[in-house]
Amino acid sequence: MATTALDIITGALLNINSYSPGETLNNADATTALNVLNDLLESLSTDQCFVYTQAETIFPWVAGQYQYSVGNPVSPTTFVGAVTGASNVITGITAIPSDLALGATITDGQAVLTAGTALNPLPVTVTGIGASTVTLSSPATATPAINPDTINYTVPGNIPMQRPLRFRDGFTRANTSGISNLDYSFQMISFDRYKEELLKNVQGPWPYVAAYQPTFPYGTLYVYPAPGSNYTAHLFTDLIISDFAATTTAYSMPQGYSRALKKLLALELAPNYGKAPSPLLMSQAKEAKELIKSVNDTPVVTLRFDSAIASAQVNDAGWIIRGGFV
Repeated sequence: MATTALDIITGALLNINSYSPGETLNNADATTALNVLNDLLESLSTDQCFVYTQAETIFPWVAGQYQYSVGNPVSPTTFVGAVTGASNVITGITAIPSDLALGATITDGQAVLTAGTALNPLPVTVTGIGASTVTLSSPATATPAINPDTINYTVPGNIPMQRPLRFRDGFTRANTSGISNLDYSFQMISFDRYKEELLKNVQGPWPYVAAYQPTFPYGTLYVYPAPGSNYTAHLFTDLIISDFAATTTAYSMPQGYSRALKKLLALELAPNYGKAPSPLLMSQAKEAKELIKSVNDTPVVTLRFDSAIASAQVNDAGWIIRGGFV
């Protein structure tokens, strides 16, 4: 269902009797509660059972590369350039930042290079870098009122995605020898298990195991063996629940999340307002969270083995000699 941060905040304050229906929430309370709500969402993203789905990232393996940096953090540096409506080129840049790279995601201070519009349905990325120009994947939606505009950008790793908290699994899609869309899965193993591999850079057709180190600000993904070609990798990671940018930001969540966030946020806000959560509120918050976790919980993996191992031997007269091994 769709909700806003303000809906969750007012619901939470109602639960601790710090708000009355119809009362106008002042800006200071709204800002404080929004910060607490976003802190809560970041914390809940670390709980695997609270995350309701997986995110798929598609990118090409690099032949022979077995270690990949994972992430797309925002650079602390900005640059200034002239932005023109309906144009995808930023001009008049006096100094191109040294860490600006192809594939970097771009935003700007005047919000004319923003995703989610007809001109920019996807995030705006860098496709070309000149001596004093930067070419973008999508045009500006308008000429900004303040021009030159201040430009923010990310610094993409080998796998330019939001740094994941954990990987689930993935597969390599191969298109070779006239056969297309063959998927070869790889299994996520612990980093300690990965370290047992003797020759890390041995090259194969595609990886069959991978290990993730949640280093910061870039995570590190190791694969074994190293891919032998630039086949397409499909990686599955736990979704990181997005922050609310403002109290009016609309956010669609599955059933049960709105109630759970209101109850859990109420527990977070109670000390700020000098309130002691009631036993009923604590019971409701626990119930709401456990209902979500019961839906998201991953079933126990079913044991799988070759059916030939379990074949009946009663009609095999030689079984007693070879012990069932052929």
